[in-house]
Amino acid sequence: MSSVQNKLLALLRDQGAIPLRYREIGRRIGEQYPQTVKHHIEILKKKQLIQEKNGLLVLNKKDLTSEEFLNLPFYGIANCGPAIAFADDRIEGYIKISRNALPKGNIKDFYLIQASGNSMNQAQVGPNKKNIEDGDIVIVNAKDQNPQDGEYVVSLIDGCANIKKFSYNPHDEQVVLISESTDKYFPIVLHKTDDLNIAGKAVEVLKLSNLNK
Repeated sequence: MSSVQNKLLALLRDQGAIPLRYREIGRRIGEQYPQTVKHHIEILKKKQLIQEKNGLLVLNKKDLTSEEFLNLPFYGIANCGPAIAFADDRIEGYIKISRNALPKGNIKDFYLIQASGNSMNQAQVGPNKKNIEDGDIVIVNAKDQNPQDGEYVVSLIDGCANIKKFSYNPHDEQVVLISESTDKYFPIVLHKTDDLNIAGKAVEVLKLSNLNK
């Protein structure tokens, strides 16, 4: 394998995903000619080591894991206030994360989403009861789509994503999505027959919001 291809793979293992811009990629790996970058990218694609997804260059899934680190898919922003952030099932990139930072469960079921807003800043997610602040990264178990009362979920309503505390009242057949915040937010109330999709259960919070302060 050529040095250019090795540098490309090393860059992707470090970054998880990069925009498919040949000149910029060349600058980052020390290759002057964009056509040379394109040529070696095509070779790596034929070898099934990398692939293009939604304008991003990513490693194939078989190369997304190592003994110590994983590159988990990042789906962008979920709103923690009104449900206005669209969730169109499009991966925006991958974030490298230590296996030791992940909760128990099948790692293939996890994805990441970033919280927007402070309506869950009094939540208690995961074994350490972490709250969710604006900018935090939430680890979601995509396979856990049958929440119990009091669990935290990523819900999709009218094509929009939000993070809320789940509650179900069987007497009225109502689903109530509750905010837990120092500020006042009204709940979202639905009937069980409404178009509500649970995109997974929030299982852990990465406190990245403090990095922006």
